[in-house]
Amino acid sequence: MPKNLTETKRSLNHPSTALQSPSHSDYDSRSARDGWTACRSLFLRSCLLAFACLLVCVCLITNSSRLLAVEVSFEQSEHAVKVLVDGQHFTTYLFHYGIKPVFWPIYGPTNAAMTRAYPMQDPKMDSLDSFDHIHQRSLWLTHGDVNGVDFWTEANGSGVIQHSEFVKIEAPTLVTRNRWMKRDGTELLLEERTMTFGADKHGRWIDLDSKLTAVCDSVVFGDTKEGTLGLRVPGVLDVDKKKGGRIVNSEGLTDADAWGKQAAWVDYNGVIDGKPVGITIMNHPGSFRYPTYWHVRTYGLFAANPFGQGAFTHDRSKPGTCELKKGESLTLRYRLYFHEGNEKTAGVADVFQQYSGQP
Repeated sequence: MPKNLTETKRSLNHPSTALQSPSHSDYDSRSARDGWTACRSLFLRSCLLAFACLLVCVCLITNSSRLLAVEVSFEQSEHAVKVLVDGQHFTTYLFHYGIKPVFWPIYGPTNAAMTRAYPMQDPKMDSLDSFDHIHQRSLWLTHGDVNGVDFWTEANGSGVIQHSEFVKIEAPTLVTRNRWMKRDGTELLLEERTMTFGADKHGRWIDLDSKLTAVCDSVVFGDTKEGTLGLRVPGVLDVDKKKGGRIVNSEGLTDADAWGKQAAWVDYNGVIDGKPVGITIMNHPGSFRYPTYWHVRTYGLFAANPFGQGAFTHDRSKPGTCELKKGESLTLRYRLYFHEGNEKTAGVADVFQQYSGQP
């Protein structure tokens, strides 16, 4: 049998043998398919990368749109530090005032006064401010029971918070040391208070951190509703005055329902001089007993209190008392945001997210 016929027969009996040597056209087809697959994969990766970059840009633009390149400056006098934002009066820190340091006045972005003027000055005859609760002085930080001493009210025998020294005066930050004492001079706590000021397109803020250190053998913060970071809103914002004042917290509770509840933030808003404005107090996640309880009243008191659990829940079996041994500390952290609009138009939830991300 001829050799070429034998090879042809072998190929017919074993077809796989013939397939082991593909033609040049087979290589070309496979190469084209592989090339298309590679190009498609590269194209998809490029699209995903471009989309990710777009998202990053959108986030950066969104965040930067809130921020302003503001200039914060201080003017110090014998008993006070005046805080200015872009040359405008924001607030004054009265560090030698009565029996505790206070912030007054405080002006929001519309230049409206954002806290009650009484008792620093008598209310105007045509204002809605009230003459009640003389100890509720604009903005302050105290507590109603520290080793049985009342630092909240200003009754006979109440405690004194005395400014001791400035640790830092460098805009936008003030750092002070305060001594919490009995009237006889016995010192209970040393406080290091850090206050940083800033602004965005909707408002101005004060970041207030208070580190409290026991200087006697034992310091007990009692379970009372009377505490701790307090602010008195102007009368026109009082819910009870029925001029549009409103309370809302981060959980959606409003007005009287927000009292005694835990929340990351609470907003007290309304209308002043025909313009919608509001005040938010935010509790930083790094603060002692976050999220704090709120002693916020429809008559205008606005306070954050991490020690009043039993008083707020009416369950004294779970008290909010806290004991510090000598040298031990706790830290309270809050942002006070004075804004235009209400909690939605001012983007309070977004501001809180930005604030809560700070170390």
